[in-house]
Amino acid sequence: MDVDELIGALQPHLPSALIATDFDGTLAPLVPDPEKSRPVAGVIEALARLRRRGAQVAVITGRAADTVVRLGGLDAVPGIVVAGLYGLQMWQDGRLESPEPPESIEVLRAELPEVVESGGDPDVWIEDKGLSLVVHARTSADPDAALARLREPVSALAKRLGLEVHPGSDVLEIRVPGYDKAGALARLAAGRKAVLFLGDDLGDLPAFAEIRRLRDEGMIAYSVAVRSSGVPQLDGVADIDVPDPTVAARLLTALAG
Repeated sequence: MDVDELIGALQPHLPSALIATDFDGTLAPLVPDPEKSRPVAGVIEALARLRRRGAQVAVITGRAADTVVRLGGLDAVPGIVVAGLYGLQMWQDGRLESPEPPESIEVLRAELPEVVESGGDPDVWIEDKGLSLVVHARTSADPDAALARLREPVSALAKRLGLEVHPGSDVLEIRVPGYDKAGALARLAAGRKAVLFLGDDLGDLPAFAEIRRLRDEGMIAYSVAVRSSGVPQLDGVADIDVPDPTVAARLLTALAG
């Protein structure tokens, strides 16, 4: 399948479609400091145009929902849904639904800094998302080596607390079990005739699998892998590959007509 075929298959069904996408690495370039993440030019306008065509537009992200709304200016897209923290949170029309952090996350917040310090790399740091914590090695001189030293002690701490460790691009994320992008996508796709999902990283693999499952069940369902993260596990999992968020934005613009 090429881009024109994908657009031709989805455009007639936009009024009953879900257009869902990741944020970092998909709508916005990956940057060492997550607070500096911003969407590429034109993509917010494309999402707003898709909404005007009748599609439900959603961002499914591992970041906190309100953080992504703030960084991305997503509130400029009327009616957009933001599923944050892999579906733990839902934001729409200025309202955020988010559970209270469990005790296990509070204990993790207290104990993880000592574990990270034991790795001996001062450039490794912790991002606190409220309901999950992320060990970042993107600014390290050798991210792979830094995370290799930390993977076992971080996993042991998470296991003791009943939490899960999920790898990403130069990160280890520790989060509450039972939530992933497949579940969030399935909930948002319920009742829709067509679905498109765009993602770039390991955390998007469950959503790509969900697209295949929906298609097997007869739904018009397609996926786009944005290869900005350089993750080899994305080889062959999507219907179309594009190199970066700029090209992904062009695809969404073309789909919006």
